[in-house]
This record gives sequence, C-alpha cells and structure tokens, in this order.
Amino acid sequence: MPARRTLPRRSRPWAARAAISLAVSPKAFEQAYGSLRRGGTLVFVGLPADNHIQLPIFETVLNGTKVLGSIVGTRIDLQEVFELHAAGKTHVVYERRQLEDVNSAIHEVETGQVKARLVFDLQ
Repeated sequence: MPARRTLPRRSRPWAARAAISLAVSPKAFEQAYGSLRRGGTLVFVGLPADNHIQLPIFETVLNGTKVLGSIVGTRIDLQEVFELHAAGKTHVVYERRQLEDVNSAIHEVETGQVKARLVFDLQ
C-alpha cells in the first residue's frame, strides 16, 4: 500500500467500525481497510482475481484490526439459487422500510427485533 498521510486512528471519529468489501479490486479492499477505526473489522466477500492485496501488518496488529472472510458460494451456486427461486421453490422473507427509518431499523437489527431481511424503499 503506498504511503499516505492520515490522521491517527484514535482521532478519526468518522472511521468505520466495520467495512465489507464486495468488489474484486485490490484497491477497493485497501480503501475499505483505510476507512477502519482502531479495533475495526474488514470482511472480504468479493475476492481479487490475482489473489493478492496489500495490507500493513504492523498497523493491523497494533490497531487490533480484524480481517475476516465470508464465502457465499460461486457464480454457479448463485445461478442455481436463482433457478430454484424462479421455479417457485424458495420464498424470500423480508420487511420493507422507508430509507428515512434507517437508524431505527439498524437499532432493531442490533437488538434482535427483526424477523426477516430488511429492504429499504428508495423512492
């Protein structure tokens, strides 16, 4: 990762507690990492095609940054799921919310009050 000037993590109140990288670009992973606060968590979902990214080891250890992976299946698995759903063999359980209710929705998720996926109406 190229050297850059940043504020110390303890003085970045806007920094994220967690970042989930869905992109397959190494730069996207590195940017997600850079957005984290001390003790933050980076979750890899999308995976870079060349199988490499650069993360600073000392900063990761000293800041207590967690790096996790989440395997959600291959593109073939996803195609099969879509086919099952199109055939009527699955049912998605969800609750619709207005975007302006996002903060209360997050609170409901954190307190275990949500019984389904939440979908936000952007209109």
